[in-house]
Amino acid sequence: MQQPRAFRLGLLGHPVSHSKSPEIFGAFFREEGLREAEYQLFDLPSIEDFPAFLEDQLKQDIPLIGFNVTVPHKVGIMGYLDSVSAEARAVGAVNTVLVEQSNTGVVLRGFNTDVDGFAESLTRTRNHSNTEFSNAILLGNGGSAKAVKFVLEQQQITYVVWHRNQILGEHPVQSTLSDFIQPNTLFIHTTPVGMWPNTQDCIALPWNEIRSTHRLIDLVYNPETTILMQRFQEIGATAMNGKSMLEHQAIAAWNLFKRNLY
Repeated sequence: MQQPRAFRLGLLGHPVSHSKSPEIFGAFFREEGLREAEYQLFDLPSIEDFPAFLEDQLKQDIPLIGFNVTVPHKVGIMGYLDSVSAEARAVGAVNTVLVEQSNTGVVLRGFNTDVDGFAESLTRTRNHSNTEFSNAILLGNGGSAKAVKFVLEQQQITYVVWHRNQILGEHPVQSTLSDFIQPNTLFIHTTPVGMWPNTQDCIALPWNEIRSTHRLIDLVYNPETTILMQRFQEIGATAMNGKSMLEHQAIAAWNLFKRNLY
C-alpha cells in the first residue's frame, strides 16, 4: 500500500485549548505509523471568519485534509459546505468536514459522527442497569443536543428539552422541569456549563427530586468529573462524562478522514 503524504487534521471551534482531540488522533497516527501527520487546534471566535481561515490553511505546505468542528460552529459551518451527508442534514449539525483538493478546486463535505458517539454512551449507560429509561430530559439545546435528539428519536425514547429555564416545545407555558422527572429519567447535559476552566459551575436542578434510579450523561469531558456528576453520584445515581462520546465520534471521524489519505 502506498504510504500517505504528510497531512494535517484539526479542530475548529471556540474555545478549543481544552480539547483532548490532539491526544486521541495522535494515538490513531501512531497506531498506523503516520509520522508526518499533525493534528492542530483552530480557535475561531466567529464562523464568519471561516472563508479567510480556509484560504490561509490552503496556502500551507502541508495539506489540510479535514477537520472536526466543535461548539459553537456545528450549525454555522453548514452554510460553507459543498455537501452535507443525509444523517448530518437530519441532525441539523456537522462535526466532521472532509477537505478534498484537486486541480479544479476545493470541495468541503460535512458529516456528523456525534451520532455514533452518543449512541455508544447511551448503550453504556443502559448497561449499568437492567431498567430501561422512562424518558429523557435534555439540558441545553445547542449543536450537540441535535445529535442527542436524533439518537433518542431513533431509539424511541421520549424526551423534553430544558433550555434557559424553560421547557421547549408544545407544552403548557407553566410547565416546570419537575413535571417531567419520572422514576427512571435519563438526564443529558449538553451545555458547556462546568467545563474547564469554569469547573465550579453547575447547572441548576431541583435536587430534592433527583433519585438514585436516575442517570446522567454529561457531555463535558474536561474535567473528567464535573460538579454536576458529583451531585448525581452523591445521591447514588449513575453519572457518565463525555469521554466515551468523544472517543467514539473520533473513531468514526478518523474512518472518514482516511478516505483522503491514499
